[in-house]
Amino acid sequence: MKTQHKAPLILLALAGSIASAAPAFDADSPIPAGERPSGVALADFDNDGDIDMVVTADNFDKINVFLNSGGVLGTPTPIPTGAGTGSDDIIAADIDADGDLDLVVLLKGIDSVRTYINIGGSFSVGSSIGVGSRPVDLASGDLDGDGIPDFSVANRDSADITVLINNGAGVLTASSFAGGGEPRSTAIGDFTGDGIADIAVSDQDNRIVNIHSGASGFSVVQGLPVSAANRPDGLVAADFNGDGLVDLAAASSDTVLNFASVWLNTGTGMGGRVDTLVNGMNVSGIAASDLDGDGDVDLITSHSDSSSMSTLENTGTGLFNAGVVSTTGATPGNIAVGDLDGNGGTDIAIANTDSNSVSIFMNTNGAAACNAADFAAPLGELDFFDIAEFLSLFTTGQPAADINGDGAFDFFDISSFLILFAAGCP
Repeated sequence: MKTQHKAPLILLALAGSIASAAPAFDADSPIPAGERPSGVALADFDNDGDIDMVVTADNFDKINVFLNSGGVLGTPTPIPTGAGTGSDDIIAADIDADGDLDLVVLLKGIDSVRTYINIGGSFSVGSSIGVGSRPVDLASGDLDGDGIPDFSVANRDSADITVLINNGAGVLTASSFAGGGEPRSTAIGDFTGDGIADIAVSDQDNRIVNIHSGASGFSVVQGLPVSAANRPDGLVAADFNGDGLVDLAAASSDTVLNFASVWLNTGTGMGGRVDTLVNGMNVSGIAASDLDGDGDVDLITSHSDSSSMSTLENTGTGLFNAGVVSTTGATPGNIAVGDLDGNGGTDIAIANTDSNSVSIFMNTNGAAACNAADFAAPLGELDFFDIAEFLSLFTTGQPAADINGDGAFDFFDISSFLILFAAGCP
């Protein structure tokens, strides 16, 4: 047996898993973001390795671009969207397949979606397309299987959803489908197990999340009721239990009980609902990310009536611990995640409509790598995920796994890794 093939057995026998800490964040560090900010997105727009931020502001109809330099967000550069356009939800996506991230913006004042094309870190106006009446939410995903992001829009007043298909050059074509009573949010994923992307829609008036099948013209094929007293709002799709299937979570609220409602994918549809208390009032926004670096996907919720947000830790099986609350600005809504300070931890940005700010929560699970064996997040901690990452790099012959730098991948690299791993982090 070759040394490389023995490596997994040696490492897994000699080192065990060390539990990661629960998601932990510093207190809010708010950033002024214009009047009535709504949409927020985090991405590296200028390709310098730092995660930047864009925020839409209803007054005065603009997108503010905050470029990041070494973990510090600079003075915003405004992009006017035009009087009365009401810039709202925003998504960063490579819509023209040129390798950099563009912007797709919901303009609620004129019932349309507009693209902004990234050219060397600056943005130029792309194309616009009409959607339904009073659009309130924008989601992205590959709806036609061509590997390029498409989009869906929830239109509150026209009670429909608009599907926007990308032609690969950043030009969108639109078609609309019934969305139930007052749709508030959409999420894209294969929820039916047929290999074709579907759209989940939160039908607030009817207290249900409907699955619209991409294989049957986006007709409803499954209804997922929330608790009888609750109404669904924000939606997010992700693999919560690590089985390779796309699961679904909804922000679900009433005047007393506010939940993150989760449905796990059975492979042919969505299973039963599990509700977890978020510990805030009027939960509206919801997002998913691995916040503690333990390899599973956690949840973040925003609570517009209690000026707070919560993080809900995934127990590893798709079940979640109750929300841990942090204070935000007034009327928090849309949520974005990314590593703003470059320390390996996922940070959180939340737009606060009525305090004209974005709440920034810096992840304290992230840190600098403590030695050459510290391959995986959370950095500053040596655990099973560092072993797994080293094995992956070693077995595929990646330079980072050549720890002794002799140009070969052999037992000496394994030995060096084990010595560093055993030494632990200071």
